[in-house]
Amino acid sequence: MGNWDLDIGEHYLRRTVHEAEELFAQVLGEEPIGADPLPFKIYRDVPRHRLPGALPLEIGDARSAFADFSAPEPVRREPEQLLSALLYYGYGFSRWDEGPGAVWPYHRMVPSARCYFPTELYLWMPRTGEVPAGIYHYDTLHHSLALIREGDFRAELGRLLGADVDDVHSVLLLSSLFWKNAFKYRGYSYRLCAQEAGMVAGNLLMVAGALGLRGEVGFQFADRRAGRLLGLVDSEEHLFAALPLRRDGSVAEPAPDVPVPPVSHRYVRPEGDVHPHDALFTSIAENSLLDDAGEGARQLPVSRHCDSGETPTLPIPPARREPIGLGATLRARNSGNVLFNPIAKTLPLVDLWEIVRYATDPYRSNLRDGVAEPGVSLHVVALDVAGLAKGVYRFCREHAGLHLVAEGDFSRPLQGTLPVPNLNLCASNAVLYLAADHAEASRTFGNRAYRLINLEAGIVAQRLCVLSAAHGLAARVHNGYDAAGVESILRLDEAKLTPFFQIAIAHNRPGVQHGLPVVF
Repeated sequence: MGNWDLDIGEHYLRRTVHEAEELFAQVLGEEPIGADPLPFKIYRDVPRHRLPGALPLEIGDARSAFADFSAPEPVRREPEQLLSALLYYGYGFSRWDEGPGAVWPYHRMVPSARCYFPTELYLWMPRTGEVPAGIYHYDTLHHSLALIREGDFRAELGRLLGADVDDVHSVLLLSSLFWKNAFKYRGYSYRLCAQEAGMVAGNLLMVAGALGLRGEVGFQFADRRAGRLLGLVDSEEHLFAALPLRRDGSVAEPAPDVPVPPVSHRYVRPEGDVHPHDALFTSIAENSLLDDAGEGARQLPVSRHCDSGETPTLPIPPARREPIGLGATLRARNSGNVLFNPIAKTLPLVDLWEIVRYATDPYRSNLRDGVAEPGVSLHVVALDVAGLAKGVYRFCREHAGLHLVAEGDFSRPLQGTLPVPNLNLCASNAVLYLAADHAEASRTFGNRAYRLINLEAGIVAQRLCVLSAAHGLAARVHNGYDAAGVESILRLDEAKLTPFFQIAIAHNRPGVQHGLPVVF
């Protein structure tokens, strides 16, 4: 057993992707165990620091973090105001729905399955105004910081990530508190947790870029050591990603090497202390961990060359230069109604280009050397896009355009891949799929590959969701598809790729609920 027993990862992939219909029927047919977890993690008996309110309505351009976009100079902000905007727009409690259609009323800046939000956001930061240096948990409900450890822990964070973090503005730390999702989705939950953490990471990178900070992502670290630093209980919460953020021209003193004694803090838990995860969940959660930093010094090749020739079927036009305010866009972002039955309205081709052109932009992580593209491919099924023939396309950065895979109307075949027809794909403008080579990633990263693919796919998915919102569209992330059917339609089986994300983009139909913005 362990990260290199690859049969475990293959089994989890099969059960949660290729046999997802059977697994969904099993887990959704069971009653939740005990009381529902709270949608917010609230620590007890720790020092708290309220973040400044009166948040800015606008923070910068939504494309500022992308390598292919020349961003304007960001607005200079006071340190505490910058931190407040970073955390609120990055993962803040943003909307409360009311009305008979408000099935899941609590919303943040990213999508989450049933709005359970298992991702938790921690951060290390130096002294900021009246807030001392230390490791904090971001309390989204109260827009405040709960102190976990006071002090300078950059040296320990640097050892964990295998990176120099002396000059960082802050280090954001994304964990998954599994039971907030697994109480309902059981063994399937690990997939949802990894996807959501990736979307939060993608959103934080965009928000940081708009605020003038350069972000990178660390996915490889010694898990149990990271958990001890944050005071996490190993059986219920794991660190999934770390994001060092830097400001150009920043210089700092070398980080002191300080001791890291054990720490434990209580938080509000109506569901009790016992979390009986099922065997499928624990198989992947416990057998994709790294025990030391040396295990994480593995990298994938920077990119795979396109074999579709030198000319794309449809070349990408020049980018639009009109500003896209990230603040307004994040407030407008939505996943559509519970039953996703959008308005059939044609999407201009220029809008589709602006949604997909930045999706696979390079970013810096410890999965590949330097700045490199995410390890997922983007496949576009055009259904109702003016000026674009209906069909399946593959987005290609290498050749700057779309390659035609198959021409034709695939709305009904794709609708037929949904065992539960709670999405009307036939009224959508396009369906976007993110796929990856799980076997190749497993050879490099072991069972951890499953987590890593979903995290990277989540980064790309959030870019697509945010830029869809910028053009007046809802973007619905939905896992309830028959993977074999999708692989056949998109011809992914020929390239040995597995679809990990399905995102329908469409003009949302007004629902019977009303969303109230949450402001601080």
